[in-house]
Amino acid sequence: MDKTLKIIDRLVLIIASILFIALAFALAILPIAKSKSFYNHEHLKNKIEENLELNSFNGQNNYPDYDVTWDDVKNATEHIINYLYHKDVESMQFQLVIDEEGNTFDFFSEQALIHMADVKVLFLGGIKLTFICLAIFILAVIYLVVRRNHVKDYWFKTYVIIFSVFLVITIGLAIFTITNFDFAFGEVFHHLIFPDIEKVELSFFSPQDTLTNVLTEEFFMHIAAIIVSIFVITIMMPIIIYGVVKLIYYKINKKTQTNH
Repeated sequence: MDKTLKIIDRLVLIIASILFIALAFALAILPIAKSKSFYNHEHLKNKIEENLELNSFNGQNNYPDYDVTWDDVKNATEHIINYLYHKDVESMQFQLVIDEEGNTFDFFSEQALIHMADVKVLFLGGIKLTFICLAIFILAVIYLVVRRNHVKDYWFKTYVIIFSVFLVITIGLAIFTITNFDFAFGEVFHHLIFPDIEKVELSFFSPQDTLTNVLTEEFFMHIAAIIVSIFVITIMMPIIIYGVVKLIYYKINKKTQTNH
């Protein structure tokens, strides 16, 4: 019985460690991907108004000649975020009034709508999976608290091993992505998340498409760097906290021994 419980203890520790890291990854992605202020900051930095006018709304390739405004950029951003995060929002499409006669033009292309519908499935599925992981993680923590006297000697070692594996993988992927961003994001990433080759092909847009001129390559590179940074800092926190607590106890014990 004791041997079985020890095996269960270690399995729960491993599961809790993996789930904590998975939740840290979700925590790094979901809030920033919903932050309008972050999007707008990136849009200003990347000069999206000019980008749209130069590459999309220039009177060529079925796009009208139109002076893009900052309100148009913010409107596009709001529609993207609302569409991805809300199940009841059926489309992210909106229309621009392009002349004094009141003629309108769909901001997003049909390809963009189809592609983002696939992305929405992944987003909502990821959010649902995050809550499932959180529920299992809470149950694992409750178990470990009950069994704390039996796991206290090796919980930290277990987490460090799992942490080290994920850190090596993260650093390796970061280096690969930074040095081969077009291939890593354009080819590898899309093939991983879209098993259907047709969906992969739909994720490659023409230079004129408004979606790629709003969510630029620079945008994705920056958000990826922030996500990796938040993720690494978060998964390091248990080790940092453990080290600080051990240092405090060491200093207290040393001071006590000195006084005696």
